[in-house]
Amino acid sequence: MAEDAAGGGGRRPVSRDGDGGGSAGDGSAAGGDPAASDPGRLRRIRRSYDTWARAYDWFARATASVGGVRAACVRALDLDSGDTVVEFGCGPGVNLPALRDAVGPSGRVVGVDVSARMLDRAAGLVERRGWGNVSLVEADAERPPVAAADGVLATFVTSLFADPYAVVRRWCDLADAVVVAAFVPEGNRAANAALRAFVALNGRLFDARTDDPLGRLAERTAAARRALDDGAPVRERDRRVFGTIVVEAGRDG
Repeated sequence: MAEDAAGGGGRRPVSRDGDGGGSAGDGSAAGGDPAASDPGRLRRIRRSYDTWARAYDWFARATASVGGVRAACVRALDLDSGDTVVEFGCGPGVNLPALRDAVGPSGRVVGVDVSARMLDRAAGLVERRGWGNVSLVEADAERPPVAAADGVLATFVTSLFADPYAVVRRWCDLADAVVVAAFVPEGNRAANAALRAFVALNGRLFDARTDDPLGRLAERTAAARRALDDGAPVRERDRRVFGTIVVEAGRDG
């Protein structure tokens, strides 16, 4: 169950002053990722998402059904009525309706994000829908503000972490099911070219401060996958959108 998360669609700031450093792990941030020792990383990520919150909200909602990715993520969580599910990097709340439908009015949904403006937009959605069992928490997913949950969801978030392995392993310890969706350069040539252009344009948003943002994205996605392999005995993998997006699911049983 979520620990001290705000109820009734409220907001609770948790780690406004943190910079995302100090993650414990096995040193598996691929290639000795320099972001692991970058004290300004979290500030840059927060600033980028705050700046683009309105546009990102529009884009995310416009593409929510593309490739069936988001629906596949919720199905992979295998939630029951009354469950508690946490979404790390909930952004403007695009996944909240499907997650709430999955757990029902007796369940609980906790959305976590570092961007205050993203959470403002999610809070507007929660208020309009009158959801009393959806909470929003301003916090860093590297230091989860929850003690336990039935499910954890993260869509297009693991590319932001300097050490995705450590972060995802931590999620595996607190939840029965962990589902991660990520971009991967595993599609056909045309799909990979489109993904390369997208990542090049959005390298700052991903905090991929490198001459090879697509390579960094692939490294971080692979690290998150290894964490699920090591932390969850039951694994599923579903490739979508010409192979450029993969939904990875790990469950206790």
